Amino acid sequence: MSFLKNFKTNILSSAAIIQIVSHETLRIRANCVRASLELGRDLYIWNSAEGLKKYNFEYKTLSDSEDADQPHEVLEWMQEQGRTDTHKDFILLLEDFHPFLTPHDHALISRLRGFAIAVASREISGATVVLSQPVTLLPVELEKETQVMEMDLPEINDLKKIMQQAKERYDIDDRDYIESPTLLDAALGLSTSEAQLAFAKVACEFKRLTENEIPFIVKEKEQVIRKSGHLEYYHPKASLDDIGGLDNLKSWLKRRRQSFTKDAREFGLETPRGVLLLGLPGTGKSLAAKAVANAWSLPLLRLDMGKIYGGIVGQSEANIRSALQTAEALAPSILWVDEIEKGLSGMQSSGSTDGGTTSRVLGTFLTWMQEKEKPVFVVATANQIAQLPPELLRKGRVDEIFFVDLPVQNDRKDILSIHLKRRNRLDDFSELELNELAEISKGFTGAELEEAVKEAMFLAFDAGHQLCKEDLLTAIHGTSPLSQTMSEMIKSTRQWAKGRAVPASSAEPEGLVETKDGTPRLKHESENPFI
Repeated sequence: MSFLKNFKTNILSSAAIIQIVSHETLRIRANCVRASLELGRDLYIWNSAEGLKKYNFEYKTLSDSEDADQPHEVLEWMQEQGRTDTHKDFILLLEDFHPFLTPHDHALISRLRGFAIAVASREISGATVVLSQPVTLLPVELEKETQVMEMDLPEINDLKKIMQQAKERYDIDDRDYIESPTLLDAALGLSTSEAQLAFAKVACEFKRLTENEIPFIVKEKEQVIRKSGHLEYYHPKASLDDIGGLDNLKSWLKRRRQSFTKDAREFGLETPRGVLLLGLPGTGKSLAAKAVANAWSLPLLRLDMGKIYGGIVGQSEANIRSALQTAEALAPSILWVDEIEKGLSGMQSSGSTDGGTTSRVLGTFLTWMQEKEKPVFVVATANQIAQLPPELLRKGRVDEIFFVDLPVQNDRKDILSIHLKRRNRLDDFSELELNELAEISKGFTGAELEEAVKEAMFLAFDAGHQLCKEDLLTAIHGTSPLSQTMSEMIKSTRQWAKGRAVPASSAEPEGLVETKDGTPRLKHESENPFI
């Protein structure tokens, strides 16, 4: 059901108070205008800056109405107007009225509640109050009397109107104006005012609105997304070819590359929901999230679960809803949730430690993953499987769970080749040398191999010669990989993954390498003279 249709249904059902939560002040006004016009009602608009005004449908302007500038005055007028036998049905839009609905202004809350009771008992008929506000804030006294609605961010048709407005305002020639779907898609995720500013800045500076201006629209959108603090916009450069090994995962992702297209929908395919990548840090999970966004040419949004939680009651739940709403507005898109277990730690004791906030945030997120209809592909990564809530591991929320193990010898050879090629050094090494380096670096993660290449480059530069095998051997021997310090966890994780997750690589896992004295050590421990 569209927002306007649902809005009119609430009005016709004699809903006394309707709260619309959104920053979209202009669109809320527009919906009130359309609903009033279609239902044959008068429309009054009040805000603290201009007081009470009546909307003139013929001239599309606001004109002065009753002398009701203060909050208590407009509520008094509302009740008197509603009880007048000769009054015409009306809608009263109260913009940003929520700061007055506090325990210090209990009289205002009481007046609104009295109005709702009067409507329910038919003492007042044909009158509806609409509360327009950017945050979900409602006194407990009004919770049962209020219908709460949320307005989504502008869609393509809304953005097209905003773009046309910028064309007319800045007198752009028809030759320099192209309503490209790609350009409009680039503006998805912006609110009405943000989209107006983005299109206006581009029109003002370049005197055109075409696909050439997409980078400037995206730049404006990045600023807006960054300002929210919950999502981060990424420009990934890595491709699936930059990932060494993980052939099962890469094949799975490549098969779903065209699943967001119109042809896939006509064929009867559903858009993929997402994947959960489990494994050690540094094994390429985050790199896979970035690579798939690049391979599928979709925007990549990183959700920071740590920034979701706020100190005000209800703020955390509002933050997660806002972040998910933005991801849907950018659809088709990829939502990357890195180290998801850290954001959901303390789930089991949430009721006694944080008042159940973590449980509610997880519930909101899991319900969205299950019920979402917009094509948002979720890539969630986790290092500590034991900290994951079992609800997240259930099929249906994600399409597949992949276990990313340590790279085997051939994979290590590929990873070393990728990093050497990136630094224009691959031609300096023979196949035999690469095989030897891959064999001696058994137990290394992809990140540790990259660091070994970096360290070898420093060694070669400091010694004043070109990079060679001996530099890499020195760097590898000087590193104690995580597979030694976390061998117990790796063994238990491998045991858990059998039958529960799909191996990201088709190769059989290698055995773990123990330290010479059998005691796992960190790199800095071997450098400590007191140990």
